[in-house]
Amino acid sequence: MLTAGTRKRWVFRDVADGVETLDAKDAGGHPLLARLLALRNIATPDDAQRFLSPKLNHLDDPADLPGCAAAATRIAQAVRDQQPILIYGDYDVDGVTASAILWHTLKTLGHEHVATYVPHRLDEGYGLNAEAFSSMTDSEWRKANGLGEGDQLPLVISVDCGITAVDVAAHAKSLGIELIITDHHEFDADDLPDAVALVHPELGGISDLGFGISGKADDANVSEHESPKPQNPNPKSPSPLCGAGVAFKLAWQTARTFHNADRLPAELQNLMCDLLAFAALGTIADIVPLVGENRVITVHGLSRIKHTNFLGLNALIDAAELRAEKVDAYHVGFVLGPRLNACGRMGHAKQAVTLLTNASPAQARELAGFLTKENDRRKNTECRIVDQAKAMVEEQGHAAEDRRAIVLAHEDWHPGVIGIVASRLVETYHRPAVLLGIDTEKNEAKGSARSIDAVNLHAAISEKAAAHCTRFGGHAMAAGLSLEPDKLDAFRDDLIESVNAVLPAEGLIPTVKIDAELALCDCALQLFHRLESLAPFGRSNPKPRLLVRGAITARAAQRMGGEGKHLSVSLRDDQGTGLRAVGFGLGDLADDLPAGIAVDVVFQPKTNTWRGVTSPELHLVDIRPAESD
Repeated sequence: MLTAGTRKRWVFRDVADGVETLDAKDAGGHPLLARLLALRNIATPDDAQRFLSPKLNHLDDPADLPGCAAAATRIAQAVRDQQPILIYGDYDVDGVTASAILWHTLKTLGHEHVATYVPHRLDEGYGLNAEAFSSMTDSEWRKANGLGEGDQLPLVISVDCGITAVDVAAHAKSLGIELIITDHHEFDADDLPDAVALVHPELGGISDLGFGISGKADDANVSEHESPKPQNPNPKSPSPLCGAGVAFKLAWQTARTFHNADRLPAELQNLMCDLLAFAALGTIADIVPLVGENRVITVHGLSRIKHTNFLGLNALIDAAELRAEKVDAYHVGFVLGPRLNACGRMGHAKQAVTLLTNASPAQARELAGFLTKENDRRKNTECRIVDQAKAMVEEQGHAAEDRRAIVLAHEDWHPGVIGIVASRLVETYHRPAVLLGIDTEKNEAKGSARSIDAVNLHAAISEKAAAHCTRFGGHAMAAGLSLEPDKLDAFRDDLIESVNAVLPAEGLIPTVKIDAELALCDCALQLFHRLESLAPFGRSNPKPRLLVRGAITARAAQRMGGEGKHLSVSLRDDQGTGLRAVGFGLGDLADDLPAGIAVDVVFQPKTNTWRGVTSPELHLVDIRPAESD
């Protein structure tokens, strides 16, 4: 008997108070589109036009980004003086693409001695580290890293990291190294690093953002979390930029400052348009809200990806076999992004940076192939750990109703992928999950945590469990931490106690949020095409989820795909409408869906082209027996 849906709660999303739904004519010509825009707090014709047709002139002036003008002034001077510049990045997609954006900009401006540095995830960890800065004082190290042969120390520009690196910034200053920090992560406004300039979207309320900011030196830079997201305390900034977005704004302002002109020469105008492809990669991969400026960057960046002049990006597209595809947010999030992330997770991200910066054509092809193989290795490792972790959850009772947080550790778990595995456990068990890899030689358990919307993970760990950690940092949805293995049980008990206090038992039931209801006969190709104008989809702009009630299975459902993991269902109504529905990962339901039964379905609208014919298709989110009147 079909029981799908009974383990999930279906609820309709509500339009926020004070938001009026537009007339259909002002919202792309359909009332459903008007409702979907209202659910995104878009209530005026002008806002609807900007959302549905984002233009590059909708981007804010880069000089308005806090700290950007001061940083650009210093960088432009370094270019004129040919002072060596080192771009210090992060090892994820956001950090890699941010590094590439600044590298290409500085090279186009004519700088000869520009180099990149990305820390090793396992050996050095996230963010700025003091040993790297000490190395920069060695002339042989500088020469080997492309920073020239003289005695001049480099100007260091961090991208996607550094805003909490108080101690390291102080160390750099003591060495005589000038540091510009660009970041988008959370920070303590009372404890900022001392740098030439700080560039950060959320620093708007803090004065003196350039040249000689003083911050108190203590142990602020202890977060092990690989990519914490800002909580956006500034209500005037609804779409905080990612690291690549910040780097793009800085590159733009630097070019303007260097040429002392608001309008750039044609070569730099073309470069800025090309760099939007990198900015879009970072924006989508870092899961920042795809509204406001991020939507503009993503829409125009996606349009440039397959028309890029960058050798490495072209090689990556070819290695991923996307040349014939219309590259969208899905391909970035699940095809290109994982390849760029893979070497950072499994080894060293410097290969990804090289691919997107100074790789030769032959080297680009080789590196793109290497990243593809590393991603395959990452997927195999991830699948193995997922299977092990799920087995531990079931065998040890970690999914019990009175244990609303999962904490697991193992000596054989690769630290580069356990964050992804934690996310998989959250999807399966709908509760926070902490996974740690145990290093017996160091007597350390180190790992990552992920959460659900109902539990502020940072607050839950901070309440009691953090006392058992040697390091801990993160935000509401994700965290990184380390502790001694013999503290594991106490950490687990305290975290479960804190989570149980804020997450009721019914909160363990996943919620399916529905945007609107419509009849099967209304699921027409023209409507689905109109809904595609809301893309690219992502955080704060999710794919529409629609409900059809009382559809009839035209024939028995079938399994499809490798090992029959997926589901294919033909649906019809009493008006003769027939549509295909596909349920990815729902293949086990096929035996419960004979011909002729009535079902309610929640789905995402898609268009499918097969042999030159395009038709509407329903991608199932959930399915359950039709409710009786």
